[in-house]
Amino acid sequence: MAEKLRLEDVIAAHWSAPRQMAWYEGEWWTAERVFRLAEENVTRLQAAGFGAGDRIATMLPNSPSFLALCMAAWKMRGSVTPLNALAGPQALGALIKHSMPAVIVAAPALKEHAEGLRGLPVPFVFLEATGPLPEFKAAPSLKSSEDCCSIFYTSGTTGTPKGVPLTHMNILTCLDQALKQVLPDIGEQTMLNVLPNFHTLGCVVSGFMPLFVGIPQVIRSNFLPVEGTMRAIDEGGATLLVTVPTLLHFLCGAAAKTGWKPRRVKYVVSGGDRLVPSLRGRIAQLLGGRPIEGYGLTECSPILAAQATGGSPEGSVGPLLEDIEYQLRDVDGSPAAGDEGVLWVKGPNVASGYFNAPQITAEKFQNGWFNTGDMVRVDEKRNVFIQERVSDLIIVGGFNVYPQEVEAVLNSNPKVMESAAVGVSRSVTGQIVRAFVILKEGVTTTSSELADWCRERLPHYKVPRSIKLVTDLPRNALGKVLRRKLREDDQNGDDE
Repeated sequence: MAEKLRLEDVIAAHWSAPRQMAWYEGEWWTAERVFRLAEENVTRLQAAGFGAGDRIATMLPNSPSFLALCMAAWKMRGSVTPLNALAGPQALGALIKHSMPAVIVAAPALKEHAEGLRGLPVPFVFLEATGPLPEFKAAPSLKSSEDCCSIFYTSGTTGTPKGVPLTHMNILTCLDQALKQVLPDIGEQTMLNVLPNFHTLGCVVSGFMPLFVGIPQVIRSNFLPVEGTMRAIDEGGATLLVTVPTLLHFLCGAAAKTGWKPRRVKYVVSGGDRLVPSLRGRIAQLLGGRPIEGYGLTECSPILAAQATGGSPEGSVGPLLEDIEYQLRDVDGSPAAGDEGVLWVKGPNVASGYFNAPQITAEKFQNGWFNTGDMVRVDEKRNVFIQERVSDLIIVGGFNVYPQEVEAVLNSNPKVMESAAVGVSRSVTGQIVRAFVILKEGVTTTSSELADWCRERLPHYKVPRSIKLVTDLPRNALGKVLRRKLREDDQNGDDE
């Protein structure tokens, strides 16, 4: 693949002939219509003073207009930063201040929601689902490289945000390698685009990949109600579903209840969390597609490994992509003995660091190598078996939750002395957040009241599903809370 190749050039080459590009809200958009909208956006960006290295922060649902906006930003040698509108004004404000975009583009439905962000020195404009950008004046921004395609934030409401700048070549090489390994017949498929675009799997794989390889996509702005997604799959003729285990539970449940059987589904790709064997069987039975599991991180654009078309060993997420070099190290960074250790990777799809965060970059990136924070086993054929997430990351419905985020909110309650949050597995929903709380002396409260406190300050998927009041927490000799022990107690039946 030629150096400095850009997404907008690849897209233009694949869609030079007029044909259907995206199904949305019951109608097909042609490539010509999407390109025309992109050119209108380019005109508005030029008039606004948007230039090379600038960024557009977005709070938009999946739609053809979101794709057209991305194309326009890339043509101007800028980038996009998709944000989760459900994160709340405080978290969004922190991310916007950190990224310093030239403009914030949001859906009209978020006008009231956006009032809490009005004090930011960044213009706030609203984009209709099928229209071009309105007129605005770009604010001075913290410049990115012209090679930057998108910046995705992996952290949440507290601490130092972690923005991952992915270049055009990061994404193009990642998708190229993944498709060769997993879906050699990708040119015959129609993709379902339903995961939110602030999610790297949703944006890059479901949204950008169809543009990159020249296949149609079926766009849904929201998975729920599940009946709407079922209709979209049928009406748009989706053959390739990219989703996460929690949503697959809902889809399989609805199929079992209604007798619905997708007409054309051939593959069901799952990421973001482990795909348990029972769900894998239900996918094949109820949806009729072949389940494929992948593994990756935002820092890897986002795919590191995926189950190959010819099948992969049971329990593995498939082999590492061909261009990925890997090392297994001990937690202290020294070489691991044997085939198990913390996975470090290097390759053309791996980011070079975090945006505007030199200290965190220095901790996670070393001489081109990236520390995934995951304890894995790798066999002689490069198949990856995930053993444990060293980083304590909690994955709820495919979304990342950092324990420190939840703990910071709980600890801000005047009755709380200390807290600890962990992810515990549930058979249907996957992981949930569970919190353990020590109250200050002489005060009383309930788990329900603490949960309400969290609901007012966190996105719904970060709110603990279970809060246990305790008098102490398990610790090591240095006083650090042993999260593994908390998880083990849950698995051993220490529940309420």
